Amino acid sequence: MVLLTEVTRYVNIYGFFIVLIFGTVGNLLNLITFPKDFRTIACIFYLTCTCLVDLLFINFGIILRLTTEYLGPNLTLTNRSICKTRAYFLVCLPIMASTSLLLATFDRCVSTSPSAWWRRLSSMRFAKLSFIVTMLFVLITSIFHIIIFDLRNGTCAPLPGLQSIMVAVYANVFAFVIPDIGTLLFGITTWIHINQSKKRITPISGGNQRIDRQLVILIFVQASVSAVLDLQRCITYSYNVLTSSVQKSVERQQIEYVIIQLSTLIYYTNFGMTFYINYGSSSLFRKTFRKSIGSLVNRCSNLNYGG
Repeated sequence: MVLLTEVTRYVNIYGFFIVLIFGTVGNLLNLITFPKDFRTIACIFYLTCTCLVDLLFINFGIILRLTTEYLGPNLTLTNRSICKTRAYFLVCLPIMASTSLLLATFDRCVSTSPSAWWRRLSSMRFAKLSFIVTMLFVLITSIFHIIIFDLRNGTCAPLPGLQSIMVAVYANVFAFVIPDIGTLLFGITTWIHINQSKKRITPISGGNQRIDRQLVILIFVQASVSAVLDLQRCITYSYNVLTSSVQKSVERQQIEYVIIQLSTLIYYTNFGMTFYINYGSSSLFRKTFRKSIGSLVNRCSNLNYGG
C-alpha cells in the first residue's frame, strides 16, 4: 500500500506538469484562435473569458499544489495564510470558469430563440454586464471559505458538521449542479430552437447560420465533457470535505489519498483541454485556428524583416 501511495505521488507530479504545460499552451492557442473581430460576438466573448479563467486556475492551482505538496514541505498544513488563500481561490476560480461556460450556452440559447426580445440578450453589452455581475457574485459569496478554513488536526479544513456541509454544498451547487444542469437545459432548448427555425420560410439569421451551428457544436461538446469530469470530482470532493476531521486508519488514509489525488488530476485536465476539444469538434474552429496562426507567423516575419 505504501508503494501504491508513492507511485501515485510521482504519477501526480508528472501528470500535473503535463496538464500545466498542455493546458497553458492550449488556452493560449484558444486566445490566438479567437480573432478580435470574433470577440464582438457575445458567445465568443464568454468563451474568451472562460479561457482566461481556465488559464489562471491551471497555473495558480497546479503551481500552488506542486510547491506546497510535492516539491517541498506541505505549507498548506502549517501556514494559515496559505491554507485560507488556497481554500478560497481553488473554489471560486473553477466556479468562475464553469459559470463563464454556462453563460456561453445561455447566449446560444437566446440567440436562436424565435422571440426577438430574447435575442436582444445576445449582445456584447448584456454579455459584459452579466459576466461582471456573476463574477462579483462568485468572488463575494466565496469569502466565507477564508473564514471557516483553518489548520485543524494536521489538516487545512473547516470544522466538522455545519461548516463542512456548507463548503460541500456551496461547491457542488455552484461548481457542478447549476453549471451542468443549466448547460443541459440550455442545450435542449437550443436544439428545439434550431429545429423550429428550420421549419420557417425565412430563417432568423441568414449568413451567420453556419457560425451559429458551429458554435453550438463547439460549446456543447465542451460542456458535455466538462460535466462528466465534474461529476467524479463532485463525489470525491464532497467525501473529502465531509470526512476531513474524522479519525481514520493508516490504510484508509492511503486508499483515500490515491483516489482523491487521481480525481484531482483528472479534474484539472478539464480546464486544460478546451482547445483540443474545440479543434477536434469544430471544422470552423480548425479553419480559424490555421488562419490565425498563419497571420501570426506573417506578422512575426514582417517584424524580423523590419528589424
